[in-house]
Amino acid sequence: MLFLIGFIMSLSMGKGGGVASWAAQPVGYSCKVWFSSDEVKAAMAKDWWLVPEEVAMLTRGAGTWNINWLAWTPAIVFWTSFHLVYFLLGSSLVLLFRQRWVEVEKLPFPLMLGMYEAVDRFNERRFTPAFLIGLAVGFFINLQILLTYLFPWWPDIIGWRAHNVSPNGCAAVASWSNPITWQIGSTLVGFMRWNMQPLNFLIAYLVPLDISFSMWSMTILFMVLVQIAYYMGYFTGVLSLGGCCRALGWTGYMSAPSWGPPLYWSWLCMTGGCVALIVMMMWRARDYLRETFRSAIGKVKESAEKEHFSYRTIYLYILISCIVLLAWLAAIGVSAWPAIVVLATSIMYILGESYVVGLTGAAYLQERAMWPKWTLKLLVWPKAPMPYTSEYLWSAEIFETGINVASGGVHTWGMATAHGFGLANRLKMSSKMAFYMMLLALFIGLPISMVIRVWWINIMGGRAPTCDSPWDCAWIGRESWDNYVPDRSLLAMFLVAGFIVVAMLDYLRIRFIWWPIHPIGFLLSGATNEVWTGAWSNFLGAWIAKWITLKIGGSKLYESQGIPFVAGALVGTLVVTVVGIVLSIIRFFIPF
Repeated sequence: MLFLIGFIMSLSMGKGGGVASWAAQPVGYSCKVWFSSDEVKAAMAKDWWLVPEEVAMLTRGAGTWNINWLAWTPAIVFWTSFHLVYFLLGSSLVLLFRQRWVEVEKLPFPLMLGMYEAVDRFNERRFTPAFLIGLAVGFFINLQILLTYLFPWWPDIIGWRAHNVSPNGCAAVASWSNPITWQIGSTLVGFMRWNMQPLNFLIAYLVPLDISFSMWSMTILFMVLVQIAYYMGYFTGVLSLGGCCRALGWTGYMSAPSWGPPLYWSWLCMTGGCVALIVMMMWRARDYLRETFRSAIGKVKESAEKEHFSYRTIYLYILISCIVLLAWLAAIGVSAWPAIVVLATSIMYILGESYVVGLTGAAYLQERAMWPKWTLKLLVWPKAPMPYTSEYLWSAEIFETGINVASGGVHTWGMATAHGFGLANRLKMSSKMAFYMMLLALFIGLPISMVIRVWWINIMGGRAPTCDSPWDCAWIGRESWDNYVPDRSLLAMFLVAGFIVVAMLDYLRIRFIWWPIHPIGFLLSGATNEVWTGAWSNFLGAWIAKWITLKIGGSKLYESQGIPFVAGALVGTLVVTVVGIVLSIIRFFIPF
């Protein structure tokens, strides 16, 4: 129960990417307006949530305890309402699919499974050798990483510093990083990133074996094909770019191996592939959805289960949630057609991310670079309006910030409630109780988090920076929107081609028992966040370990030794993380 509350609280109060990203909502976006061009300022001047320039800029100075809470209140209300509105939509959709995902398909929820096993073993004092070995391994590896961060003189035993590894485990492939990996990266076009984060290997070990295999094998296939394309004349000069620029396409999609011609790999995965995922999900659940709808309209008598919501309640909840989101969009100046597109896209992203994370623990529909606003460009704005309008900026920014990280907001709460219901099922807790607990945790945690962000950044000032980039510098800026992202005709092609590829992979997997490629694995091989973080190496390492485990002792060895080892390693990781947080706070105020 405490784990469930803590999970929601962590998403309410946390946001990946350091202080700047954590404080982006509401502080960073209030400041960004005043760093933007006069055109952006004019478009957003009448937004009701806007913080006056003189108030926002106080966060850039020496810091102040004299906080103008009246001026900050609209921004706090705005960003709190943003998350609450998306909680309504996300949780209502997941409630509809709860029984299907949790009780029928039995999604493993890797992000929840490891910690559940750890907590359960502590409660029952089941400290098996595998668990204790995992605890020691997780503790000492993460302690080594922590000491490498804290002390420049500490021996870099595992190469964390040598590879310029970020907290999420991305090992840089660049001329200024490790010469060995740069030698590989400056030869192989598709070798853009790889990952060293131990936590990612642990989570990947819990992923179904066929998906792990599909993910890394499709990535290797991509590397081979893109290298052939390079020899054919594509991606001229790309080998001088670092892996990050290649993966995220900061210089435009034409120079990005996973985004550009001739493969358009990531575009297929993130556009048509995503639509195919949702269509296949609906098609497989067609009988279930038909029966739930008949129950909702009274055509079929529904069994009275006090621990679950009735389907009439769920469908009404979905309808109300959609209306609330459309009303919220209208309140910030978004007209009918863009609002409908935002709603439909949001539903697609919520269902897609909730399902894939529940199945694999991997981020499919995350990271803001290039792709997330494709429906807006295809259906609403083929070119950025001139001058900018508030509804354009906000429609695009919802997907710019809302899907960038797990706690961004758009698919956050659908993914969270899916995990909550998965945990409730293991605990034999009613879905009603789990839902009410998550709702209460959000209502308590979210407003407190927004107030703390404003308070902390104001008193710390420039010592805790937020964001000094303008609204129009990234992917919603006119230059990027018009030139760095493909036009409508190409997006339509990606929609059709991606749909066909994923549908065909799904058909082959159903038709032939020996077919090795899972469509989810293919989607993850081109998923922006997984490409950028180099997650293929996590899936490869975890697949080898799990394959050996199953080969030696089958599922019995996996359940009796493999899962306890992961649970112990997660506990070791958690212990070092807590120590690291305490030391980092001390070091911030008392440098050492």
